[in-house]
Amino acid sequence: MSAFSAHSNNFVNTNDVTFSFIQYNEGNDYNATTGVFTCRIPGVYWFSATLLGSSDGVCYFLLNGSAKVYIGYPGGNYDTGTASQVLRLRHGDRVQVGHCYKPYTLPSDSLDSFSGVLVKAD
Repeated sequence: MSAFSAHSNNFVNTNDVTFSFIQYNEGNDYNATTGVFTCRIPGVYWFSATLLGSSDGVCYFLLNGSAKVYIGYPGGNYDTGTASQVLRLRHGDRVQVGHCYKPYTLPSDSLDSFSGVLVKAD
């Protein structure tokens, strides 16, 4: 089994977003320091992320550094953007949220989340 759920409620001003508070990390495949999920079990995975921005912007789900789908956030008072993505991963593939259109800045009391789960192993 491989599954994780993490959130962040601290100020971020970067192009790669980390979710430092782990709620669940079956298999320890998510690294809270880097914000990267590394595939240990090849198969089909489902990922979801919610971002609350303080200004308009876009971040992406990244697979091995390449943008796959965007997560847009309008950046008003507690406006959020949510996206999900299904990916077939191989051993060692890396998934994270990043390549933000401009530095991702969130209010200090926000609560963003990033989750993933193995749906079907190969």
